[in-house]
Amino acid sequence: MEHAHQTASQTDRGISPGKLIILGIAVLILLLAAAAGSLWINQMSPATEVEDAERTAVRSKNLAELEAADTTTLTTYGWNDQAKGVVRIPIGKAMELVLPTLNTPASKQQP
Repeated sequence: MEHAHQTASQTDRGISPGKLIILGIAVLILLLAAAAGSLWINQMSPATEVEDAERTAVRSKNLAELEAADTTTLTTYGWNDQAKGVVRIPIGKAMELVLPTLNTPASKQQP
Protein backbone atom coordinates (compact mmCIF):
# COMPACT_ATOMS: atom_id res chain seq x y z
CA MET A 1 0.00 0.00 0.00
CA GLU A 2 2.72 2.45 0.83
CA HIS A 3 4.37 1.82 -2.50
CA ALA A 4 1.17 2.81 -4.36
CA HIS A 5 0.90 5.88 -2.19
CA GLN A 6 4.49 6.95 -2.97
CA THR A 7 4.01 6.54 -6.75
CA ALA A 8 0.88 8.69 -6.71
CA SER A 9 2.55 11.45 -4.73
CA GLN A 10 5.57 11.47 -7.05
CA THR A 11 3.42 11.96 -10.15
CA ASP A 12 1.48 14.79 -8.49
CA ARG A 13 4.60 16.93 -8.01
CA GLY A 14 4.62 18.20 -11.62
CA ILE A 15 7.32 18.24 -14.28
CA SER A 16 10.48 16.31 -13.53
CA PRO A 17 13.81 18.19 -13.65
CA GLY A 18 14.89 16.24 -16.75
CA LYS A 19 11.80 17.29 -18.68
CA LEU A 20 12.27 20.89 -17.52
CA ILE A 21 15.82 20.94 -18.89
CA ILE A 22 14.67 19.52 -22.24
CA LEU A 23 11.90 22.13 -22.40
CA GLY A 24 14.42 24.90 -21.65
CA ILE A 25 16.74 23.68 -24.40
CA ALA A 26 13.85 23.54 -26.88
CA VAL A 27 12.83 27.11 -26.05
CA LEU A 28 16.44 28.27 -26.41
CA ILE A 29 16.70 26.62 -29.84
CA LEU A 30 13.48 28.30 -30.98
CA LEU A 31 14.74 31.70 -29.81
CA LEU A 32 18.04 31.23 -31.63
CA ALA A 33 16.19 30.20 -34.81
CA ALA A 34 13.99 33.31 -34.56
CA ALA A 35 17.05 35.54 -34.09
CA ALA A 36 18.81 33.92 -37.08
CA GLY A 37 15.70 34.41 -39.22
CA SER A 38 15.48 38.05 -38.20
CA LEU A 39 19.13 38.65 -39.16
CA TRP A 40 18.61 36.91 -42.51
CA ILE A 41 15.56 39.07 -43.28
CA ASN A 42 17.46 42.25 -42.37
CA GLN A 43 20.27 41.29 -44.75
CA MET A 44 17.71 40.96 -47.55
CA SER A 45 16.31 44.50 -47.04
CA PRO A 46 18.85 46.45 -49.19
CA ALA A 47 17.63 44.62 -52.31
CA THR A 48 14.06 45.42 -51.35
CA GLU A 49 14.98 49.08 -50.86
CA VAL A 50 16.51 49.20 -54.36
CA GLU A 51 13.40 47.60 -55.84
CA ASP A 52 11.19 50.03 -53.94
CA ALA A 53 13.25 52.99 -55.18
CA GLU A 54 12.96 51.79 -58.79
CA ARG A 55 9.23 51.19 -58.40
CA THR A 56 8.80 54.64 -56.85
CA ALA A 57 10.66 56.26 -59.75
CA VAL A 58 8.50 54.46 -62.33
CA ARG A 59 5.29 55.34 -60.49
CA SER A 60 6.34 59.00 -60.14
CA LYS A 61 7.09 59.17 -63.87
CA ASN A 62 3.73 57.55 -64.73
CA LEU A 63 1.89 59.92 -62.39
CA ALA A 64 3.60 62.97 -63.93
CA GLU A 65 2.66 61.78 -67.43
CA LEU A 66 -0.95 61.17 -66.36
CA GLU A 67 -1.22 64.59 -64.73
CA ALA A 68 0.24 66.25 -67.85
CA ALA A 69 -2.27 64.43 -70.07
CA ASP A 70 -5.14 65.44 -67.74
CA THR A 71 -4.02 69.06 -67.75
CA THR A 72 -3.85 69.04 -71.55
CA THR A 73 -7.32 67.48 -71.77
CA LEU A 74 -8.83 70.01 -69.36
CA THR A 75 -7.23 73.12 -70.83
CA THR A 76 -7.18 72.65 -74.62
CA TYR A 77 -9.55 72.21 -77.53
CA GLY A 78 -9.56 68.89 -79.33
CA TRP A 79 -11.54 66.02 -80.74
CA ASN A 80 -13.12 63.43 -78.47
CA ASP A 81 -14.59 61.57 -81.46
CA GLN A 82 -13.93 63.23 -84.80
CA ALA A 83 -16.08 60.72 -86.73
CA LYS A 84 -19.12 61.69 -84.63
CA GLY A 85 -18.18 65.37 -84.51
CA VAL A 86 -17.69 65.42 -80.72
CA VAL A 87 -15.17 67.99 -79.53
CA ARG A 88 -13.81 68.99 -76.15
CA ILE A 89 -13.34 72.53 -74.92
CA PRO A 90 -11.30 73.84 -72.00
CA ILE A 91 -13.05 73.40 -68.66
CA GLY A 92 -12.86 77.12 -67.88
CA LYS A 93 -14.60 77.98 -71.16
CA ALA A 94 -17.24 75.27 -70.54
CA MET A 95 -18.03 76.77 -67.13
CA GLU A 96 -18.32 80.25 -68.65
CA LEU A 97 -20.81 78.93 -71.22
CA VAL A 98 -22.92 76.94 -68.73
CA LEU A 99 -22.99 79.41 -65.85
CA PRO A 100 -25.42 81.94 -67.44
CA THR A 101 -27.82 79.08 -68.25
CA LEU A 102 -27.72 77.87 -64.66
CA ASN A 103 -28.49 81.36 -63.33
CA THR A 104 -31.71 81.78 -65.32
CA PRO A 105 -35.02 81.50 -63.39
CA ALA A 106 -36.24 78.70 -65.68
CA SER A 107 -33.31 76.44 -64.80
CA LYS A 108 -33.77 77.04 -61.06
CA GLN A 109 -37.31 75.67 -61.20
CA GLN A 110 -36.27 72.35 -62.73
CA PRO A 111 -35.31 69.61 -60.26
